[in-house]
Amino acid sequence: MKYFAVQIMTGKEDSFIELFGKTSHSTTLHVIKKKIQSKRKGKSVTLINPIFPGYLFFQSEDERPPVSLISALKRTTSFVRVLPATDAIKPLSDRDAEIVRRLLSFGKEIGTSLVTFDENNRIRVIRGPLTGLEGMIVKVDKRKRRAKVMLEMNDSPLSFDLGFDVMETDRGKTAV
Repeated sequence: MKYFAVQIMTGKEDSFIELFGKTSHSTTLHVIKKKIQSKRKGKSVTLINPIFPGYLFFQSEDERPPVSLISALKRTTSFVRVLPATDAIKPLSDRDAEIVRRLLSFGKEIGTSLVTFDENNRIRVIRGPLTGLEGMIVKVDKRKRRAKVMLEMNDSPLSFDLGFDVMETDRGKTAV
């Protein structure tokens, strides 16, 4: 199975999936969302936002999706293009497809990871979505409990934040 990316108007991910679902096409579109804690007016709130705003993903068995699928996508409100260009559609590279597959494996919403910090203050992921991405973490904000991950998707750099919880010892210090 090959993964493909569809660009749509940013902020219309859920409505696009709903509208597309009303067509007779059986392809499932995926939006990859993250669940992250934030402060609003001093209160802790949970935000759920797309990791890749304006992009949806789908699978097809062939190197080029069926014409009926492309037509259904084009007819759906807020459609922009199938990457890299609607008239020259290509599947995601194996590396990009693996990233999408991995992120989708965490379900509809990617939650927090459990981490520790070593004696050199480097992050170590115990479990969760950040597992295996340690080398791609470019910034850590311990106060906000967020890690900025830098990836390349379609040969373009892309960064996003994921939340983490710190595993602590009985004395309140970070475990090693």
